[in-house]
Amino acid sequence: MPPPAPAQLRWEPCGSQGAEGASLAVPLDWSRPDGETITVAVTRLRAADPAQRIGTLFFNPGGPGNAARPWVRDRAIELFPAALRDRFDIVGVDPRGTGDSRPLIACDTPTAELNGGRYPATRAEYDRLIAYNRSFAEECRRATGPLIDHVDTVSSARDFDAVRQALGEQRVSWLGLSYGTVLTATYAELFPERVRAAVLDGPLDRSIGSRALATDDAAAAEDAFGLFADWCESEPGCALYGKDVRAEYRSLLDRAPLQALGHPEGVSADQIGFGTYAKLIFRSAWSSLAEDLAAASTDASAFAAAGARSPAYRVIACHDMPTGDVGYAEFSARLAEVRRLAPVFGGYVEGWDIQAGCLGWPIESANPWGPIRVTGTPPLLVVAGTHDPATPLHWGEGVASQIDGSELLVWDGVGHTAFLNHPPTVDRAVDYLITGRV
Repeated sequence: MPPPAPAQLRWEPCGSQGAEGASLAVPLDWSRPDGETITVAVTRLRAADPAQRIGTLFFNPGGPGNAARPWVRDRAIELFPAALRDRFDIVGVDPRGTGDSRPLIACDTPTAELNGGRYPATRAEYDRLIAYNRSFAEECRRATGPLIDHVDTVSSARDFDAVRQALGEQRVSWLGLSYGTVLTATYAELFPERVRAAVLDGPLDRSIGSRALATDDAAAAEDAFGLFADWCESEPGCALYGKDVRAEYRSLLDRAPLQALGHPEGVSADQIGFGTYAKLIFRSAWSSLAEDLAAASTDASAFAAAGARSPAYRVIACHDMPTGDVGYAEFSARLAEVRRLAPVFGGYVEGWDIQAGCLGWPIESANPWGPIRVTGTPPLLVVAGTHDPATPLHWGEGVASQIDGSELLVWDGVGHTAFLNHPPTVDRAVDYLITGRV
């Protein structure tokens, strides 16, 4: 199938791997399509085998708030199997307010300023967290302007359909990773007739609500950390081989702040926990994680940058995953449950970070919690792992149950998303995208 003639998009060379970039104007507020506009950045890597081209494959790496352009522009050959690059134009769109889209979600204060503030132990600390979140949100509003009310995933899904129209495509295929599964499912719910095929890998179930977001995530990470510790204690090549990995990790948390070269303020328990989580979710990073933990007693600088979130991450998350009106007693009960479910790892997970970061958030959610019901599409493929530290298997089961005719593909292993951890499952997903058969 020859590629359709582009419309409204002026392509320019982009990066060193043959990609091209453009921007598209879309409505700031989709309820006022003739009103003020913003732009979204579009990046495309054309199919390497035009004679075998199937169509456009939208790709979103998750986040929320991660830009797709660096993946498609700089890492396409590394990340996307040749079979996908041969048969599809791979297209990434930086979601509104992120990456090279304009304007950007902007805030003047870092999202990880508080040491330990995301885990309040007293009413005073709880009140301080709410005051911080409200101040942060208002600073974001001042720096971002009216866009801040319109960066929910429903609005982004409508942007993607505008890109589809600009590309001249009747139908598109999708590959959504992690939070990208929410975008993929939302698009399929809104525009089922425009979906040819879709892989939702590492899915988040939007029917679970804010409490389960934190508690499920904490339990999943505890499970994965236990597997990491068992591996390390039995693997001679691990930097912590021969040691009690669980006790070593807890000792680091208990002794924080730890000394770190170049960081006179030291490294907090939050940074150690979230830095560990950042590598725990990728099986290929476990050796590096063990080295970081082994070195942390004398130099914890490997964890110094951990825990910071982009403004886009926080603002979009609070639109799509609001904490709601949670009082001190309920919030404390949730924290106690997280600590109970994660006695070793400690609950340093995205689910709790979002719950704490959106507590008292003053900007009204444009896309509150609720299931995404998909009907009228071809069969879609939901991919979930047995030991995913970020999106547990039962979330994948829940998402699959909300998509009529979907197939749930379960892979046995550790890591967040098959695409970044399990090549045999990737091969099955690629075959589905090419053939459309689950």
